[in-house]
Amino acid sequence: MRFHRLIAVLIVTLFVGINAFLFSDYLGFEKIRLVTERGDVYKLKVEIADTFEQRQKGLMYRKHLDVGRGMLFVYIEPVLPSFWMKNMRFPLDIIFIGEDLRVKTIHEKVPPCETEPCELYSPSSRIRYVLEVPGGYSSLFKIKPGDRLEFDE
Repeated sequence: MRFHRLIAVLIVTLFVGINAFLFSDYLGFEKIRLVTERGDVYKLKVEIADTFEQRQKGLMYRKHLDVGRGMLFVYIEPVLPSFWMKNMRFPLDIIFIGEDLRVKTIHEKVPPCETEPCELYSPSSRIRYVLEVPGGYSSLFKIKPGDRLEFDE
């Protein structure tokens, strides 16, 4: 009986460990705020994508993204990136944010790419951050260019 209990504990431990490793991207959330020019404050929990590999993968293959969640792509210096919706399963709002932490460009309800070549989405000027949130978020909360990003401390 002890042997079976030991085997069960080892299997559960292995299962938990593997899942923690496989889904570790989901565990590291940062808190940010979007502050509108009207003074409204919207809090979000975001995954940070600050390495080449993380930015390349983005939200690919996810089944959904809850309201109040997102992914924040962080660049070391201002860039003109292009985003696509390859291997996405749901629409996103892509919010490009400048070095001054102000929203510069918003692409709303960007649909998943169904056929290649996939359409590319870019900002109107160099940016330091890109925030991906569920499609329709910007309209729902009236996020506009000029609004600002703040980091929780």
